[in-house]
Amino acid sequence: MNENLQPVKSAAQRLGISVWTLRKKAYDGDVASVKIGVKLLIPESEIERIIREGLRPRLSKPNVYDYVGD
Repeated sequence: MNENLQPVKSAAQRLGISVWTLRKKAYDGDVASVKIGVKLLIPESEIERIIREGLRPRLSKPNVYDYVGD
């Protein structure tokens, strides 16, 4: 397999999320990744999958009042 691997920083920029969010998703197993030494790399196919499936984080915070009972 000759997969193009992207550094987590450039992958996060392409996805419009923070590096730390992408790292957490990778460590939690939600995003495929490869760790070589101290570098965390994201396969190009995984970046494309995330874009295709629209797995981006919510842009707005939930409204606190939605969870407050009467």
